[in-house]
Amino acid sequence: MRPRTLADAADAVSGTVRPTEAAETLIRGAAVDSRRVRPGDLFVALPGDRVDGHRFVSAALEAGASAALVQRGAVESDGPLIEVASPPQALLDLAASERTRIDGAVPVVGITGSTGKTCTKDLTAAVLGQRARVVASPASFNNEIGLPLTLLSTDETTEAVVCEMGARGVGHIRLLCEIARPRIGVVTNVGTAHLGVFGSLEALRDAKAELPESLPADGTAILNADDPVVASYVDRTAAEVVWYGSGAPVRAESVTGSRATGAVAFELHAPDGHAPVALRVPGEHMVMDALAAAAVGWSVGIPVDAVAAGLSSATVSGGRMEIMEAADGLRILNDAYNANPTSMAAAVRAARWMAGDRRFVAVLGPMAELGPITEQEHVRVGELLVRTGVDALVVVGEDARRIAAGAEREGLEPDRIVRAEDPDEAARAARSFAGPGDLVLVKGSRVAGLERVVGALVATPPARNGAAS
Repeated sequence: MRPRTLADAADAVSGTVRPTEAAETLIRGAAVDSRRVRPGDLFVALPGDRVDGHRFVSAALEAGASAALVQRGAVESDGPLIEVASPPQALLDLAASERTRIDGAVPVVGITGSTGKTCTKDLTAAVLGQRARVVASPASFNNEIGLPLTLLSTDETTEAVVCEMGARGVGHIRLLCEIARPRIGVVTNVGTAHLGVFGSLEALRDAKAELPESLPADGTAILNADDPVVASYVDRTAAEVVWYGSGAPVRAESVTGSRATGAVAFELHAPDGHAPVALRVPGEHMVMDALAAAAVGWSVGIPVDAVAAGLSSATVSGGRMEIMEAADGLRILNDAYNANPTSMAAAVRAARWMAGDRRFVAVLGPMAELGPITEQEHVRVGELLVRTGVDALVVVGEDARRIAAGAEREGLEPDRIVRAEDPDEAARAARSFAGPGDLVLVKGSRVAGLERVVGALVATPPARNGAAS
């Protein structure tokens, strides 16, 4: 955040400074977690059913916060406060105000889609970073809290901003666009992720269209030419369209890969030429995310060789196609951050290919928020595992048992399937099937907590029972 006084911030959020003599106190950032407060931050006390930020105002001030933004009458404190009617709305208002203060020459990129948002965000930041000082959403900061915090983490040196935009219903992305006002918008794909939240495919498609619809006429929409729904958004935006994908102006040719790392290489083609790319992130499906990032780079004038260099040096947020290795040589493909039918299928295929002639063991949790297609999509994952050539399957959670049912129906022997009650049991089961040189894929929605499986696999010595021999 560019330094501003409490009085200035209060004006932006329709708030009142207490005590009044603190009006000229400067703030330089914002935080909603008292444990992450930096000196000079404004601590925003968000109310919640489980944790109420107002309980941590004193801790935030002691940690160095210049002031706290609180609901009127909710806190008694001698420290500087901005009192407002609604802290969540005030956070949005403050971010919108900060967006106005950002230099008009600074491009703001919005990224949405059913899958690939976070990896595309990371790759885009790496590409833009070849020519600019970039602020990008940390991890998956893609909602009405995370996006404002991203904007509020900019400062006078920021030359580009990359914002991830998620949605839990129609109108959510439009709200985020009203705050961030992106001039460049990327839509990765539109699938069945979160269908249970949206209620229908039509609602989901309309929600993702809110990003291209919100772009200004002199903006740029980066659209996936290989996704029919995304391609249809050309009729729903006033912005110039840049296409990426098969046969598009921004495309990949001569795609190859390494079984050892799972990473892919390709020749990047853009309107200004071509250059080789060697991604550090496993999975052929990452090529499309890289092309989206490349299209952003080309649209702002970054030469194709610099775009390729950015992609080749990029890393992505943890828990997304992350290769790890235990001390004994067991390989773990950690994709435990989230899961939906599209990303699950891509991870399964990538893991099987990476395993080569070694064992491939899958530890899978449920795919959340699928609504009426929950059962059929879990069963389909189980069937795909067997057709792809899984050697053993461990599932965690009630919905994930449908994956096991699909695999067993497709012909996987019952003694190669474990229905674990929790991540700890799942890790022990996976270790019983896999050893040095073998590959274990760990993937599921966040509710499953499968990062615990990853930690246990890395830390725990093998205790194999030979079930997968």
